[in-house]
Order: sequence, then structure tokens, then C-alpha cells
Amino acid sequence: MNVRKLVTLVAFALGGAGLVAVPAPAHAADPVYWSYSASTGATYIKVLDGVVQSDLTAQSGVTGGAKSSSSKNSTAAVKVLNLAEVGAVETKTDAVVQKALVGQTTTLKSFARTAHVSLLGGLISADALETNVTTTGRADGSASYTANSRLANIKIAGIKLPLNIPKNYAVTIPGVASVTLNYALHGKYDQPEGDLAGTMAWAVGITLLKPLGGYSAGVTLLVNPVNQYLSEVAPASGASLGGTAYGTRIQAHVGDDIQVVSDPTARVGTPVGSSNGRTLTNSTLGVRVPGILTTGVISSTTTSKKDAYGNAEVTNTNQTAGINLLGGLVKANAIKVSAAGKLQDGKWTSTMDMQLVNLVIAGQKIPINVSPNTILDIAGLGKVALNLQQTSTNGGAFQNAITAVKITLDTAQAGLPVGATVELGVAYTAIAPSAG
Repeated sequence: MNVRKLVTLVAFALGGAGLVAVPAPAHAADPVYWSYSASTGATYIKVLDGVVQSDLTAQSGVTGGAKSSSSKNSTAAVKVLNLAEVGAVETKTDAVVQKALVGQTTTLKSFARTAHVSLLGGLISADALETNVTTTGRADGSASYTANSRLANIKIAGIKLPLNIPKNYAVTIPGVASVTLNYALHGKYDQPEGDLAGTMAWAVGITLLKPLGGYSAGVTLLVNPVNQYLSEVAPASGASLGGTAYGTRIQAHVGDDIQVVSDPTARVGTPVGSSNGRTLTNSTLGVRVPGILTTGVISSTTTSKKDAYGNAEVTNTNQTAGINLLGGLVKANAIKVSAAGKLQDGKWTSTMDMQLVNLVIAGQKIPINVSPNTILDIAGLGKVALNLQQTSTNGGAFQNAITAVKITLDTAQAGLPVGATVELGVAYTAIAPSAG
């Protein structure tokens, strides 16, 4: 994999991490504390021009600082036309925060297992791919990592592979693709606003050398992609924050199985310790799921801040342009949503907003001022929820969420079965008051 592509991947990882470096402790002798952000997935596919074909599937992820956290996900199958077909997938991401004699140690752990792997129409196959990655930040400011992928019975057409695949092993399928196996990259970067330590890894990475199956040269496919980041911060206090925003998500349900067609695109996450008032952005030039969905630019943002007295606020937004779904059944020039939550002196306020530009569903023009939680039953398509708004003050956190459009199919469309769901324009925020 060339350096230019690697830089692109690093930029993607940093952009989607939702991690912000905030000022480090004032004295070098003081113990170092770390905020963290990590994501683990089954597959990730990106076209050379920046268009995301499929964001992290079966994604699990954590963000935070002062406390441990854990996330896991699974799906019965993942299929991306002409590029990847895999069986059962499971991912798990953990952050373990342990008190040390002075300060604390923060350890990120990612696990991904993808079974029955077939890539590039069977040119690459494996019984199972398992990836384990760990990144640790210590109170003295040092960081370390371990990373390894086990590739059970992996085969690449026309290439003899070693029995045990070494770290960062690279091969080329002549005239088809360059391939990296058991890949890992770790670095620690000194920054005035706080050092950053990061690890990225994958079991199999592929870059097409020529067009294949309707995809252009330069398409990147990763299996078991992992991104882990630690950033120096001041000791956390006050409320804990959360939330996300993304452009699109498509899932198909067949019996008890769930086939992920496209996981959240241009997703951004709110750091638990806040972004200190700065706006974090994750954008992509568009989404292309052949026969199902195309979009233009998608951009998601999160902005948050808090103080030591329990006051906090979070604002998350998404804007998705140029939507064409299910062969034109759903079209829009643009959809924009925003969700904001604020906790001030113990009082929580919530605002949610949706803006539509020329949204048309099955020939029906949707008014720009459509009421919250409007439900339409559209023949030949299914149930369509518009401006779906939800709030909750249960579970120890104040939460709100808005979805511009959510479609549940009652008719098979473009290869999607009855029951498949499509989300367009999602923003969510959460504020959990401090225990004290």
C-alpha cells in the first residue's frame, strides 16, 4: 500500500474518531491523563475520489476519559456487491481505565472476527480473520501497543503465502490489486496542546490496480479495520457527554439475520469529556451503493463544552446533499438536521430542527415545515417517518434524537427485502450529570 493511500486512511481515521486533544497538565512532572477514542469494524470500503461505498460495518466504538467503557456489535452477514462477501461478524471495543500509584493507566482493546471471507469475487478467501489490537497510555506519558491478526486458511489466487503471515506482509495480484496482510501502524505525536498516541490496523487491506466489478482503480477495501487514539487531557470533572450524527444507514432484515448494506456514513461522535467548544467534523464527498443509494457531500459535526459544576451543552448536526434512493423513489436536494441539549444549573433544555430542500417521496412533494413525527404509508414503498423526534430523561442521562427520514419497506425494492430500513439525516445528544 503506497504512502499516499496510507495518509488518506490516517486522515479518515482521525476525522471519524471524535477525539480532541485539549491542554495537557501544566507541569511536566504531573501525571498524564488520557482521553480516548476507538472504533472497530468488519469492513470499510472507500473509492479513490473520496466517495464512501460502505463505512465501518458491525461497528463498535468507545469515547471517553475518566471512566472505563465497552461496546460490541455483530451481524449475520455483510455483502458489498462484487467486492466483499463475509459471514458472521463480531466486534468488541473496550477502554479500561485503572488507577495507578500516581495518576492512571488507560488501555484500549479492540477485537474483530470475520468468518467465511470472500473478496474480489473469490480471488481472496479465508475461513476466518481475527484481529486483536491494544494501545496503552501511562501516567508517565509513555504509550505502547500490540497488534496481530490471525488469518485462518487464507488463500490468494496464484500466490503462495507463508504458513504464518508476518506483520505488514504485502503481495500483489498482478494487474488486479495490491494487498496488505496483518497490518499495523503505531505512532506517538508531540503536540503543544497535548500528545496524541494512535494505532491503526487491519487483517486484509486491498487497493484495486484496475477497474473491477463496476468499481474504479484505487478503491480501498479493509477487513477488520481498527483505529485507536489516546490524547493527553487535564483530569476530567463535571458531566459526561455523548452523542453522534451521520448521514445515511441501510439495513436489511431477513428472518433472524441482519445484512448490513451500508453502516452510518460520515459519522461523528461527541467526546465524553467535551470538545472544549471546538467543532469536530467528519465529511465524505458522497455515498454510492449500486442500485440503491447515491448522495452528494455528507457532513456531520459535533460541538460541546462543560464546566466543573455540572453545566454542559452539546450540539450535533448532519447535512446530506443530492439524495437519490431506490431508483428515484426518494429524492432531495438536501436534508439537514440538528439536535442540541443544554444542562444549566440542573435544568435541561432540548431543541431539534430539520430543514428540507425539495424532498420528494414516490412523487409526493414533502413540505419544508412537516410536523414532528409525521408518519406516511406510501403504496409500493412502506412506512415513512418524517422529522422523527425523541427525548428521554431516563437512565441517568438527558437525551434527544432526530431522524429526518426513516423508511421501513413493505415491498421489496432494488434488492432490499421487505422490512429493510433506511435512515437519512440523524443527530443525537446525551448529557449525564456528574454523580457528585
